Amino acid sequence: MQMLLSTKFEHTAEQLDKMQELRHLVESANELDISADDILLSKFLTFTGWQVERAYGALNRYYDFKLHNPDWLAHHEVHYFRDHFYQTLSKYIMPKPDKDGRVIFVSKTVDAFKTFPNYMYDIIEMDDLIFESLLLLPQAQKYGITVISDLSGTNKRFLRFASPAMAKMVNAKNDVMPFTSRIVHVIQKGMFLNATTNLMMSFASKEFKDRIHIHDGKNFDKLRNMVGYENLPAEYGGPKENELDVNILYEHLLRHSAYLSKLQNYKRKFAN
Repeated sequence: MQMLLSTKFEHTAEQLDKMQELRHLVESANELDISADDILLSKFLTFTGWQVERAYGALNRYYDFKLHNPDWLAHHEVHYFRDHFYQTLSKYIMPKPDKDGRVIFVSKTVDAFKTFPNYMYDIIEMDDLIFESLLLLPQAQKYGITVISDLSGTNKRFLRFASPAMAKMVNAKNDVMPFTSRIVHVIQKGMFLNATTNLMMSFASKEFKDRIHIHDGKNFDKLRNMVGYENLPAEYGGPKENELDVNILYEHLLRHSAYLSKLQNYKRKFAN
């Protein structure tokens, strides 16, 4: 687990030069209020194959999204969501990556609307904290992430948020998050969920659609083949000892809570 969650980066001399080039562009941009730290620069450079101009463009698109869509980003510190994590038991990361090196993130739909009145927006914030925390890891920057999205707990309270506007926003954020690779495995049951998934897929880019795989929740052979049997959670077809443990994720978030709070203040001051 410690190797997977390590934040120790090892950059080549050429990569360090490119980071310095990107740092100069960021610090020279009057419209950006951002600390050009190594982790931030590295995640956008890795995302774009270490092409400085492309990385600068990707960074600007991300902060354009943040400027125009503040409700789709985290505004609270990690500890604010402690009860959410431990009462819903809906968010996890696995201690080992998938067979291709991607960090495995598991997300479940769990109805907690009565406990947390702003639950849907809380989920958006929690996911933002999680994704930004994973982007602190060299493992995730280099190889990306595998998302297991278990929708089997979806009910009418969730479905009332399923709309074309919501689908567009989900996909717009997917497009600006700087993951080199993001493979999504959707676990669903029932025709109504099929229709909801189709709605979300209709607004996804072709590239993102090609990375989404649907599973019926009964047969996990395809999931085992794609993720790797030894790395899967037990309830999705992995070894019985691979129990989901919320502590791994929450302790990871707490470890980086100060930096995650600092990221929330990074912004574009005005639009281009």
